[in-house]
Amino acid sequence: MALKTIGIEIDDKVYKRAETKAEAEQKTINRVVVEALYAYIGETPPPLPKPKEPEPPAETPGIPKTTIYVVQSGDTLGAIAKKMYGTPTKYYIIQKANNLTDPGKIWVGQKLVIPVLEEDQPTPTQPPATEPQPPTEPETPSTPPTPKPPVADDSTLKNPKPPNIKFVGSPNFNKRPTGEISAVVMHATANGSLERVIDWFNNPNAQVSAHYTIGKDGTIVQHVRDEFRAWHAGKSEWKGRKDLNSWAIGVEMVNWNNGEDPFPEPQYQAGFALVSYLCEKYHIDPDMIVAHYDVSPGRKTDPKGYDMDRLRAEVRKRLGM
Repeated sequence: MALKTIGIEIDDKVYKRAETKAEAEQKTINRVVVEALYAYIGETPPPLPKPKEPEPPAETPGIPKTTIYVVQSGDTLGAIAKKMYGTPTKYYIIQKANNLTDPGKIWVGQKLVIPVLEEDQPTPTQPPATEPQPPTEPETPSTPPTPKPPVADDSTLKNPKPPNIKFVGSPNFNKRPTGEISAVVMHATANGSLERVIDWFNNPNAQVSAHYTIGKDGTIVQHVRDEFRAWHAGKSEWKGRKDLNSWAIGVEMVNWNNGEDPFPEPQYQAGFALVSYLCEKYHIDPDMIVAHYDVSPGRKTDPKGYDMDRLRAEVRKRLGM
């Protein structure tokens, strides 16, 4: 079936109602509009496309190869390690790669990064007496585990300690084409709840994510690891280069993006700390800290009301520039 792309203009009131409906039904605004058009002509819309599965990350010199394993009913980390490595005693490698604080807390359908071992992969000197237990019912927990994300060796940074970050995860990511990270794109969530953002980014049908979200109180959560390509900028271009998803980090801020909802000072301070850390870690020029409306002009307005000049100035100050 041939598909057509059309453009429509709607006022803010209609857009807000469509946005609210999309969020309530966990759909994109595009999908809501498509369903409305099909309903108007009295036909059934085509089904949603199957969500894309995350691809194993690209091989990078100095970084072990990895693959993705989907947790099955009855799995434990020990059982998975036995399938992948031939011995359950190497479960700790999978635990470390996925930042699991409790190796017994995995759930059916969870996607785990499995490092492909080299011949010189070390083994534990004292294997545990018992392996972790299987996931408990229900098979899909209401809230995933929240370990801290991994950080690189930051001994050379002026500010070596990253801000406090809680890893919540998202299935909506794929690999970066080249591994490049050279920009930060700031967004607003267009809703007022950090928990709803986490739930939406954890929905594979949403087909959207960001690397980080900053709550009103300054809480920072990470949905996608920096080395992967999150789906936050969409059709975008900056300084003659397209597809910022492939070479930028996306940072969302909880805000209604109506120009009236304020960005509290704790949210600003958390943004300063996170973006300064990312710029120093990946050697990002503060001029490459941009708003979503910068890279998608006419299509996006976020983060409306956020002081981007203040952010860039604060990052320069913290980096001694």
